[in-house]
Amino acid sequence: MKRWLAAALIAVTAGAVVWLVAIRRSPGTRIPSATGATPIAATYADNQTCAECHQKEIAEWTGSDHERAMAPPSDRTVRGDFANSTFTNYGVTSRFFKKDGRFFVKTEGGDGRLADFEIKYTFGTRPLQQYLIELPGGRLQALGIAWDTGKRRWFHLYPNEKIAHDDPLHWTGLYQNWNLMCADCHSTDLKKNYDPQTQTYRTTWDVINVSCQSCHGPGSAHVVWARRHVPRRATRQKRSDSRST
Repeated sequence: MKRWLAAALIAVTAGAVVWLVAIRRSPGTRIPSATGATPIAATYADNQTCAECHQKEIAEWTGSDHERAMAPPSDRTVRGDFANSTFTNYGVTSRFFKKDGRFFVKTEGGDGRLADFEIKYTFGTRPLQQYLIELPGGRLQALGIAWDTGKRRWFHLYPNEKIAHDDPLHWTGLYQNWNLMCADCHSTDLKKNYDPQTQTYRTTWDVINVSCQSCHGPGSAHVVWARRHVPRRATRQKRSDSRST
């Protein structure tokens, strides 16, 4: 009973977070104009546009936990041991390996059988890193075995109970679905695009990880403002420097 209550609380909390984030991030948010003109409907700007003026902030962000919130798997982003390492939990032995430069795990699937699954994305970077696997219907599922980046070992997220293949808490189940439970907080300008008729996702994002506009909101109006005013500031500064010399 306790585990079902915990799962329900997780779902409710996630829903509340998604609702609040959706309000904060809404591309339709109208930014008041300082001149009193018609408010501008803000949209998401390209990250490289932010970098034009905020190089210091971009440099500090690069390599941070936010920048590594989610990423395609590579030798730079994957922190777990995929050198044919194994991990056994409640009689299920999973094997982590690489093939043709790609990352895989052989583990129990939703049908209760062992199969090879390709790692689609890394998820997080410390104190643990999880791995996302793509299943039919546009679903990304968070593997129940994670990598402890401090102790450098594999561990199971539910170490004290056996999670059966048909349990909603199994990595193939509802409560480990990235689109539903995790996506909003790990990517920028995320749109789930869930189709209730087909029960499928076509989830998209503007930036795969937590970038500038995850916290600051859609930046197009700010870009318009900056391009109008920053050059004037630079010109005034240049004139001031000339007078001082």
